[in-house]
Amino acid sequence: MHIKGWQKIIQSTKRFYWAIRQDPFGNRAMKNLRRAITNTSEVARYCLMGRANLGFCPVCEKNTIFIEKSAWLRDNYLCIKCESIPRVRHIIHILDKYFPRYREWSIHESSPSGPSYNKLRKECKGYLPTYFWPDTAPGTLRNGVRCENLEALNFADATFDLVITQDVMEHVMNPDLAFSEIARTLKPGGAHVFTVPWYAPMATFIRAAEVRGSIQYNAKKDYHGDPINEEGVLVVTEWGRDLPEYIFKYSGLITTAFLTQDRKMGLAGEFLEVFVSRKPL
Repeated sequence: MHIKGWQKIIQSTKRFYWAIRQDPFGNRAMKNLRRAITNTSEVARYCLMGRANLGFCPVCEKNTIFIEKSAWLRDNYLCIKCESIPRVRHIIHILDKYFPRYREWSIHESSPSGPSYNKLRKECKGYLPTYFWPDTAPGTLRNGVRCENLEALNFADATFDLVITQDVMEHVMNPDLAFSEIARTLKPGGAHVFTVPWYAPMATFIRAAEVRGSIQYNAKKDYHGDPINEEGVLVVTEWGRDLPEYIFKYSGLITTAFLTQDRKMGLAGEFLEVFVSRKPL
């Protein structure tokens, strides 16, 4: 193991020592002990297998170790500090690189979750997260969170500097309406920054479509994880090489795909592209 790998173990030991000093007979010390043993042994195991590397995480902004929990890196190449995954780290990296003042801007994110959600709501004063519940009126609050349908947003024109969606647009039943609405609510010069699984060599494939009030399936039903629905959310579209042209056709936004491969930032794996669709000034 590299010497810095051992520094992680030393830090865990120090945390346990001070927990004992502060609470020598309490549950806190034992919890910290169990956490330190679990974390240290897990990191050491991946280091010994050659499935870990040192780096700096764009999400938690800390020196860290990235571990590969399985060969499918997209969901299993984790920062041990914040547990972010590659596409999440990449979207934050793109924000930092191309929109360095984003923390001061008005931002709408649809269906956020995980480490990037925690970061953005903490650091961005103009950040507004929304979710869509079919049984809740759009524009109203549910448990303190605003309900919004990307296909028919209740925001005025030119409201946001940025709109963010992470693995959302493949689940929207009418993406033409959603891209159009996102463009409408962006300020001139604003941008939609997003991720989707992108099958770049292929043409876009519509897996499911709404036809006369019912869903027509062109492929076996497939579901992805959903932060508000334990049953998951239906995959509607497999986006292909014509994605930028589709977005321009229905929104007028000009789209660039960014791909950064850099293990020092934990950026590696499948479907890593981040798309930036800009609204003309």
